[in-house]
Amino acid sequence: MSPEIAVVVVIVMIAIAYLIETLVEAVFGIVFDKFPKLTPWKWLLMYIAIAVGILATLIYRFDVIYLLATYLGLDKTIPIFQNVTVIGMIITGVAIGKGSNYLHDFLKRFFVKSGAGSTDSTT
Repeated sequence: MSPEIAVVVVIVMIAIAYLIETLVEAVFGIVFDKFPKLTPWKWLLMYIAIAVGILATLIYRFDVIYLLATYLGLDKTIPIFQNVTVIGMIITGVAIGKGSNYLHDFLKRFFVKSGAGSTDSTT
């Protein structure tokens, strides 16, 4: 895999992280909000996102360690970096699941206009 393709795969992983956070919040967050007895358990959303992230990396065979080694050219010299590994996919899945929250907050903060169309009567 060339370094250019590795960069494209990382961009795809970032997009999947954002989608995972959005979908977990849309599906499970609403359930936790609608049922008051489940509200104390809302902290589980983070672990659901991590589980979905791991599942996605196992399905799509994303391994950020392999991609980093490929980008740095280590895959040609160090044999362990020549193939995608299960542990690399699990680490990537945890990073995608956990990082999806931060990515979602970042994009929401800087790219979504809050209060669009609202008027401010205090001026």
